[in-house]
Amino acid sequence: EGTVVEAKLDRGRGPVATVLVQGGTLRVGDILVAGSEWGKVRALIDDHGETVKEAGPSMPVEVLGFQGAPEAGDRFAVVDTEARAREIPDYRTRQKREKAQAKLTGARGSLSEMMNQLQISGQKIFPLVIKADVQGSVEAITQALAALGTDEVAARVIHSGVGGITESDVTLAATSNAAIIGFNVRANAQARA
Repeated sequence: EGTVVEAKLDRGRGPVATVLVQGGTLRVGDILVAGSEWGKVRALIDDHGETVKEAGPSMPVEVLGFQGAPEAGDRFAVVDTEARAREIPDYRTRQKREKAQAKLTGARGSLSEMMNQLQISGQKIFPLVIKADVQGSVEAITQALAALGTDEVAARVIHSGVGGITESDVTLAATSNAAIIGFNVRANAQARA
């Protein structure tokens, strides 16, 4: 087990997570769960860019084989079966979605409450879609935007993620009238069109 230091979506290699092994030995072929993502270790790459077969405690390695990019700071653990590996992230994703929904509902309330609150405070909400090269950048941008909010204007991140700007990001932004912020990423051809 250990901790995810950083994660990104690499064009040729897919989701790549930099992890720090804290207990036990991580080997190629192990099935692991990190936060709400899981994967089977396809390759381990050490800090010199060399492919290694295993990583012991206090050894940082890049892990290839995740289904999606885990979040920076997530704990990871090796599990016995693929079924268990799918079960845990599903549960965590459901919990995350419920928390986000509760937060949104709590902030939103009924439509009349929301309109009254906007009239009283006079605050304008600025919707945003954020895409970045690594998870740490996404978190930093989101926190910086939250700190920039004033009594007149507040940013609300409706979606954030790691990787290039896709057509679905553009569609989401168009339907919610949001701006897209891309940090160290480009839009693919369909999204650009």
